[in-house]
Amino acid sequence: MQLKRHIHVTLLLAGLLTVQVQASKLNKAYNALHIYDYFKAKRYFYKINASKPNPYSCYGLAIIYARTDNPFSNVDSACRYITLANNYYQPGSGIKKFPGFLVDSMAMLNLADSIAQMQFERVKKQISVASLNHFLTHNYLATDKLKKQAVYLRDELEFNQVMQTNRSDTTALFIATHPQSSFYSEALILKDRELYDELTEDDLPSTFISFIKNHPKNVLLNTAYEKLFGIYRQRADAAGLTAFVSNYPKAPQNLEAWKLLFSLTVKSFSYNELKKFLEVYPEFPLKYSILKELELNKLVLYPYQQNDYTGFINEEGRFAIEPVYDAVSDFYEGLAVVNKNDSVFFINKENVNPFQKTYIDAMVFKNGIAPVKQNNHWFFINRQGQSISGLYDEINELSNSVYVVKNNGKYGALDQYGQTLIEPRFDKLGDFKNDFAYYTDNGAYGFVSVSGQVYKAAFEWISDFDEQQLAIVKRNNKYGLVNGNGSMVLEPLYDLILKTSGPYYLLVSNATYGFFSASGCFVTPLSYEYQKDKIPEFYSNGRQFKLLKKNTQLIVDENGNTLINSENYAEINFSNYNLSRVKKKKKYGFLDKRLNTAIPFKYEWASDFQDSAALVKHKENYQLINLQGKEMFSSTLPIEKISGHYYLLNGEAKSIVNNRGQVVLKEVAGLAKINARLFIVTLINGEIKLLSD
Repeated sequence: MQLKRHIHVTLLLAGLLTVQVQASKLNKAYNALHIYDYFKAKRYFYKINASKPNPYSCYGLAIIYARTDNPFSNVDSACRYITLANNYYQPGSGIKKFPGFLVDSMAMLNLADSIAQMQFERVKKQISVASLNHFLTHNYLATDKLKKQAVYLRDELEFNQVMQTNRSDTTALFIATHPQSSFYSEALILKDRELYDELTEDDLPSTFISFIKNHPKNVLLNTAYEKLFGIYRQRADAAGLTAFVSNYPKAPQNLEAWKLLFSLTVKSFSYNELKKFLEVYPEFPLKYSILKELELNKLVLYPYQQNDYTGFINEEGRFAIEPVYDAVSDFYEGLAVVNKNDSVFFINKENVNPFQKTYIDAMVFKNGIAPVKQNNHWFFINRQGQSISGLYDEINELSNSVYVVKNNGKYGALDQYGQTLIEPRFDKLGDFKNDFAYYTDNGAYGFVSVSGQVYKAAFEWISDFDEQQLAIVKRNNKYGLVNGNGSMVLEPLYDLILKTSGPYYLLVSNATYGFFSASGCFVTPLSYEYQKDKIPEFYSNGRQFKLLKKNTQLIVDENGNTLINSENYAEINFSNYNLSRVKKKKKYGFLDKRLNTAIPFKYEWASDFQDSAALVKHKENYQLINLQGKEMFSSTLPIEKISGHYYLLNGEAKSIVNNRGQVVLKEVAGLAKINARLFIVTLINGEIKLLSD
């Protein structure tokens, strides 16, 4: 019994001695660490860990490896030892005092967070899913905020890979394995788009019918309806339309399908024919009202302002709707938006508000829906005036068949039927042009396609995409060109890039300029003297290029052939109708393509030829001449070109002249342009005329 007690006492003393020895070594180690003697501190900490890892020695080693002022700096080792320190630390141990250091659980967690932050900054630069996953598995002591950042970056990389793969099964796997991802909602939309593309690629009615049946909750369901309806409409397929209106009563195109079925079936408006139609289609939703709407659709009305108010006139120039509105839109899909006394509402061509509702603001109907604003929120209504969408902070006008919307401070996009294309996630989103739009993220510019493909925000600025699906970008205060695939066509190396007519770009570098083609080649070298006060049209008309150098000018074609130079002329210009307007000895004339004088140099001023006619001034007369230089019209009053084929003779009593020199209207009091080809002309006697170009 005494022997056992002796052994127990001996072991207890040995244990106490070990603890004391370890405490002594820890003090020595931390003292060395305190005076930055990393070699000695590391040696002591390792000796303490030789038999069994000690939380305080592991903490000390983590400090050494985390610091960058010693040869042992290694963030991976720092991560390993702070994790060991936390694992071996006994809760409730309190604060442990060492020379220059106070160690407890909070100190360990703070160091762990600092090490994790260093790890994170490193893995961010690697742009690797594997490195981010390694970070998450080895830095579980990091703060939730840091782990969320790592998860977001990892998911963004994986989701970008998913978008590049562009297969529904790959996207479905991402959805299944990332249920909490920030990209989960976008992935759901992407999968729906991919399913739609995969299942409907043959564009057959049977394909769309199958898709609608098997995927009724797909976000592109309305697109499938539209495609199917479009096929039946193009084929004038009455049987297909009959099936469509019967099977898809909730389709946005149902009413339009009924209208088309009606127009294909009813060829006249006789009582017997109408009665037969209603017997065959008793469920016809509009009954006799459709006849009224179809009749109204034949009526063409134009906005016309009289004094301070606007109404609508018919093709005979008479008021069909009296001018009582503060502002109006054109009619779209049978309805116009009007403003009166700060209220906005819709009217039909009989001046009736079909919905009996007013709004703060509204846009015109397109594809059977219209954006309206009430109570500071925007939403969509259908042709029955019913709300068919959620609420938005903003809705932009339809552009490129896309509505840009704002919700909760972020911007996204809807298709032409109001279905989500891109969840609101951008700080700003421009209108879509040629299938692309710019966005901003933390002040940087990137771009996104209508299919939802997001290209990284890596620019200081980006223009709209043009018809060649190229955009001008700015980086480090230099300009370049990027294409819709995200590839740099021209690296940002230029002081300025301007889009000219056609597929050409004017490039400026060190005050010299040249031309680049969207096909990927330089049309001219960058060796000409740039004049920044000139607009792009001065340098190119899309077929020819003006080159300035040492007070001389050349006009060349895209093959570099010189068409005309300024050696013998004070001014040269691009040719139209094979005639070039030039100035010689203070007079203007025209040269043919062989540089022979086609029209003599006798004009004080001249315009280029347009629509086979040019405006010139000879002595005191303003003239309209033809391609042979023959005078077609002359006046001492100034003549102004107002459209493709018409000119305005300015005077107390204005007149309109056509491009053949014929006066078509006299005593004109006012002129309003409705569109590129139509004018409303008000005569002095109050008579209203429509002038079509």
